[in-house]
Amino acid sequence: MKSNTFSAGVNPGGLRNIQEIKVLICYILSNIDTKIKKSDLISTLQNGGISNYFETSEAFSDLESNNNLICINNDQEIYTVSESGKVISEQLNGSLPHIIKKKSIEVINNFINTIKSRNENTVKIEKNNRGYNVTCGISGDEDFNLMSFTLYVPDIDQATMVKENFHKNPGIIYRTVLAILTQNKDLLKESIANLSN
Repeated sequence: MKSNTFSAGVNPGGLRNIQEIKVLICYILSNIDTKIKKSDLISTLQNGGISNYFETSEAFSDLESNNNLICINNDQEIYTVSESGKVISEQLNGSLPHIIKKKSIEVINNFINTIKSRNENTVKIEKNNRGYNVTCGISGDEDFNLMSFTLYVPDIDQATMVKENFHKNPGIIYRTVLAILTQNKDLLKESIANLSN
């Protein structure tokens, strides 16, 4: 297919054709279980180097105007694929490179998991007269907390680093603290090994 899009921000092997991007959007929405906002889908594909922001936005708008996508939440702009969009995905997804389909699903699922983790595991940064307190909480479910702790750090850069690293994998932090407090050396070794991956 002839390229009709800009290549800025698109990694080698990424999509530069609006028709291919339309197929990819239908494919993604047909193959993920969690609903995702329009803006999050577009920016995640851009950040993953899979497609350009402007062309992905145009492809999304074309699909919406042709009723291939249906808005199911106007306030948050959450869309699902219609029956005609599913037909596009089923009949044309073979035209997309396998690596692009795989990478797209991976980056979308990583994004969804990050959002879920941030919603379930909280970090609160509060300034004090010597620096910052960072309070991290790991929830088991809606009304049960597995663990919470507060760390002192001297500056906002370290506070931000603690927040980001906590959100990357709060489960490892929980298992590591549990291993230390219960003196479970096997669990500690496993946690340290996972931390270095």
